[in-house]
Amino acid sequence: MYQYKSINQAAQALFVTPQGLSQTIKKLERELDLELFSRTPKGVFPTRYGDVLNEKAGQIIKELTSLKNTTQIKATERIAPLTVASTFGVIAYLTVDFLIDFREAYPDIRLDIIEAPDDSTEESVWTEKAELGFLAGPINVVKFNASFFTSHKHCLVIHKEHRLAQKRAIAYEDLEDEPIALEGRAFRPYHNNMNRSLKAGVTPQILLETSEIEFTHQIASANKGIGLSVDYCAFNNRYKNTVIRPFQNFDECTWDTYLITKKGKIISKEAEIFQDFALSWLQTNQAKLFKWNGEEL
Repeated sequence: MYQYKSINQAAQALFVTPQGLSQTIKKLERELDLELFSRTPKGVFPTRYGDVLNEKAGQIIKELTSLKNTTQIKATERIAPLTVASTFGVIAYLTVDFLIDFREAYPDIRLDIIEAPDDSTEESVWTEKAELGFLAGPINVVKFNASFFTSHKHCLVIHKEHRLAQKRAIAYEDLEDEPIALEGRAFRPYHNNMNRSLKAGVTPQILLETSEIEFTHQIASANKGIGLSVDYCAFNNRYKNTVIRPFQNFDECTWDTYLITKKGKIISKEAEIFQDFALSWLQTNQAKLFKWNGEEL
């Protein structure tokens, strides 16, 4: 109103009603016990008190803006970043609830999760690009501290028309001469399953090595081969024309993951918080997460 010298024009510029603006000005005048504007038929004009208030108000606005900017900068500085490396699949198993719960519990920690194959995840923790990592076993305990985290079952995704689809459980010997799609050699399950196959006297016929486990399910759906997968991934991305079968040595064919830190390195307070939170959250929420006993679901 000081600028426009008109209640109507000022109200229009502020997107309020003239009545509302007039009441606000009168309330301010009562609180200050000063007449800020002189009302005349030609418009409203600031009194000398209004002139002084306008000058001081400009200074106050600048101070408030500066205070707001400083506060925002300081708040940003208090947010501590934490980088966690993870092999593919662990966060998907935990679900987004894990991330949401951590964010709500610790809003001052900015979590940066880098998903990659096991080899890259191990390298990230070893070279200190990440303070912690979710890594599939076996773990090199000379290089890393490790807390057991989760255990999942390896399984086979098979087209319904394939001969092995009729079996309730599959032996490694059954895979002789069968084209197999599986996660590549940068992942621990590749080496674990290759060792089990060779121990059974079977040389696997590798059709596809991939970093995307979903591709193994697609191969099975197209009836071009058998997909070697992990239980919760297979059931979460299930095709109607496939079946999911366990290995005969069900309890031995596991994909175990661990929460690791570099041995000898003192981790940050934020890393300790995340480590404690992850282990505690899993224990509390384990019953809600996927679990397979080897039966058809």
